[in-house]
Amino acid sequence: MGNGMLEFGFGEGDERVGQKSKRFKGKEGETYRVSFVWWPGLAEGKPDLTAPTPRFIGCRRLYIQGVGYFIDKGPEYVKLAGGAQSKMQAATIICVWPTNNKGVIDKGRFANGEYSVQSWIMSADKYRSVEARHQEFPLSGHDVTLACTDTQFQKMDISPCRESLFKMLLDKNPERAQAIIADAQAIASTLANDLAQDLTLDQIRDKMGRGGSSPVASGSVASNASGDFDNMLDDLVK
Repeated sequence: MGNGMLEFGFGEGDERVGQKSKRFKGKEGETYRVSFVWWPGLAEGKPDLTAPTPRFIGCRRLYIQGVGYFIDKGPEYVKLAGGAQSKMQAATIICVWPTNNKGVIDKGRFANGEYSVQSWIMSADKYRSVEARHQEFPLSGHDVTLACTDTQFQKMDISPCRESLFKMLLDKNPERAQAIIADAQAIASTLANDLAQDLTLDQIRDKMGRGGSSPVASGSVASNASGDFDNMLDDLVK
């Protein structure tokens, strides 16, 4: 449905009711391979990879323990958050592929259809790093590997891959691609709230009162270890 609502019935498409969106969090020492899957046309089930850029949302947000992240709407919001300056954050939707800890695709798990569609909330600096890779290696045709060097601060070394697994599935196995698209649509419907709640001052005060909380401030192209990667993936996605 195009208005962000999901249609379901008892036992029919209601698997996600009550579930929170999966959010991408890297672990230090691990490398991940991801495709960007939120493109114009996703809501209609036809992501347009000829578009110049994948889609993102963003806002300046503040944080209070017990309240969570919320949109900074001005000085009174900053005051409630203890005077902490808000930070610009961006969010998009990615598909995390099955790999070993070096970011190399696990062929067996990929052939079995394993994947995980997740939201990725990132700092402005990380967004600009992704943008820089996109300028040289468009994300419509290239995955990226994310080598996490710091779990707490989610520091990542970002490198482009030679191809996009999502694009390959769209081209060669549309049925598998549609499962990914359906998961991405579900995440898109709640992504804004995952990034930051849109709260009034009274709503924030109410949450603070119930919780008794105090304000808290808030490369190079990756090589394919398997050699002829294109041919390998051609076989797997048939």
